[in-house]
Amino acid sequence: MIGDWKIVHLETFSVKSEAIHREKEIKKWKSRKKIEELITRGSEHPD
Repeated sequence: MIGDWKIVHLETFSVKSEAIHREKEIKKWKSRKKIEELITRGSEHPD
């Protein structure tokens, strides 16, 4: 099935404004490669 991606990713921030900035940064990504790197990096470093 080809369609929209649902990405579930968790990062922790001490300040809400930093979290919002990061969320907007990730949502602007259009590169499949960057998104796949985020997923891979996240699975290698579980919290």
